[in-house]
Amino acid sequence: MMLRTSVAIVGGGFSGVMVAAHLSRRLDDGASVTLIEPDTLGKGAAYGTRYREHLLNTRAGAMSAFDAEPDHFVRWLGSRGTAEQFVSRVLYGEYLSDIARQLFARPRFVHVRSAVMGIRALENGHFSIETDCRTHFDAELLVLATGTPLPSADFLPPDVKCHPGYVSDPWRFDYRNVRGHVLLAGSGLTALDVLVALEACGNRCTVHVVSRHGRFPQVHAAKPLPYDVVPALDPSCARTLLRSFRRHLCAAERRGFDWRAVVDAIRPESEALWRRLSVAERRRFDRHVRSHWERVRHRAPQAVDAVRRRYAEEGRLRVHPGRIVDARGGDVTVSCSDGTCVRLRPDWIFNCTGIGRSHTFGLDPQEHAGGLWLTGALLRGKRFESTAVPELRVIAEHVAGEIVRALRVRVSLTG
Repeated sequence: MMLRTSVAIVGGGFSGVMVAAHLSRRLDDGASVTLIEPDTLGKGAAYGTRYREHLLNTRAGAMSAFDAEPDHFVRWLGSRGTAEQFVSRVLYGEYLSDIARQLFARPRFVHVRSAVMGIRALENGHFSIETDCRTHFDAELLVLATGTPLPSADFLPPDVKCHPGYVSDPWRFDYRNVRGHVLLAGSGLTALDVLVALEACGNRCTVHVVSRHGRFPQVHAAKPLPYDVVPALDPSCARTLLRSFRRHLCAAERRGFDWRAVVDAIRPESEALWRRLSVAERRRFDRHVRSHWERVRHRAPQAVDAVRRRYAEEGRLRVHPGRIVDARGGDVTVSCSDGTCVRLRPDWIFNCTGIGRSHTFGLDPQEHAGGLWLTGALLRGKRFESTAVPELRVIAEHVAGEIVRALRVRVSLTG
C-alpha cells in the first residue's frame, strides 16, 4: 500500500513532536503531516523512564516546549511542581504526550504506529518510506528525528557484549530483577540514572564504575545569582577558547559569582562560538575539552547526586579511573590510570557511555539537503548543543519554518 503525505517525520520523541507542533501552527490548509513512531509520542529515551525518581537535569522553569512561551510547562504542571524544581522526567514525558494528543486530533495530522525499515530518495525529489507493517509512504519532504541512539559499544572487548548480564540500553531497562555486583561503563548522567533506578528498586548491590577519569557530573547549587556580564570568549582555537573561559571564571569568583552562573551565561552564545571554530579546532575541542565541559554544563540535581553519595558512604560504590581492557570467563579486567589492574566479576554490566552513533537510513547526513532535514541528536557534531530542550525547541521551530517555506515554493512552482 502506498500513501502520500506532504511531510513525513520519522521519530516521535521531543524533536519529532515539536516539529509537528510548529507545523500545525503554520501550515496552509491542504498540507498533511505523517509522524511515524512505534511507541507513545513524546516518550523517547529521556522521558520514557518508568521511574519517577528520575529527575530532569534542568529546572522546570527552563523546560517549556515552546521558546516563545517560557511558562508553558510550568502552567501545565500546576500544583505538581514549581519553576525552581527539578521535576520527574515521567511528568515531562506526560507533558509531551499531552501536546502530541492534541496535535494529532487535528485533520491531516496522522501518527503511524510503525517502525521505519528503509528510506529511499526518489528521482522526483520525494522520499519513499517503508514501514514494518508493509505500508509505503511517498513524502514530499522528510524530517529525521530518530532520537537518542544507544550508547556506543565499539570500545568494549567483545566478551563484555556477550556477557549474560550486559545491558546495551540502560534508559529503558527494568531494574527490578538486578541482583549481585554491578559494573557501570561510564560515569556521566546515565550512570547516575542507573544508581537512582537501582536504589528505587531496593537494590543493595555493590556498584563498580569504570571511566577514563572516574569523575561524575557536577551538581546544581541553589539557583545562583545570574552573571551580569556576557562572557567575551576568544574562539580563535580550542585552546584560546578554554583560556578565556577560565579567565572569566576567575574574574567572576573574585566578584562573588558562582562558576555555574558563568557557564549558564555562556550557553546562549555557545552555538555562535562553536561555528567560529574551524573543523580541525572543533575536533580538538571534542577530543580534549568536550568531556570536561559536559560535566559542568550538564549538571545533576542535588537529589540525584545524593543517591551517589549514599552509595559511596555505605561502601557500595567503587570508582576505577581507567578503561576495560579484557573480559574472559565472566571476569573483567580494568587497566587503571595509576598503572594498576583490577579484576572484577560483575553479574551485570551497564553501558553508560552516553549517546552513541546516529542512524540516518543511508541518507546523506546533512543538517538540511534536498527536502531532508535532520533534528535532535542527529545534529551532534554539526551543532554544539543538540540534546537539551532549550536548544532543541529552537531547532524544531526553525526546521518547521523552513518546511513551510519549502512547501509554499513547491505550490507556487506547480500552480
